[in-house]
Amino acid sequence: MYGFDQEKEFALLPLDPNIESPMEWLQSLRTRELAFIVTDPFLFVPEYKMVLSDSEQTQLEIESMESVVVRVIVTIPKVHTEMTANLVAPLAINQGKGLAKQVVLTSAEYDTKHSLMSKKNKEIS
Repeated sequence: MYGFDQEKEFALLPLDPNIESPMEWLQSLRTRELAFIVTDPFLFVPEYKMVLSDSEQTQLEIESMESVVVRVIVTIPKVHTEMTANLVAPLAINQGKGLAKQVVLTSAEYDTKHSLMSKKNKEIS
């Protein structure tokens, strides 16, 4: 992960095992205090596209893109209706092989602070 070069092992965990949620923890296995909230970007941006280079596919031992799990890091400020996701640097996960990599997309259509709350949802909250 960018900015955390020493962190090589993470686990995806439910945000709360007692509640169904679109959010998960990406928990460092090396540093207990280090965890990120992540989510499936397709739940919020159905047309989201993540393209991996041949080199990235080789690193992750990907045989088919259908086997790739995609997660993006979420920022939840004090005002939860302003939560955002980093769509520029998703995590590509090959769960079958236990391999993952944060990639940086070069497409200008995505933002590092993409709002996850629609206007309608903000009004309800």
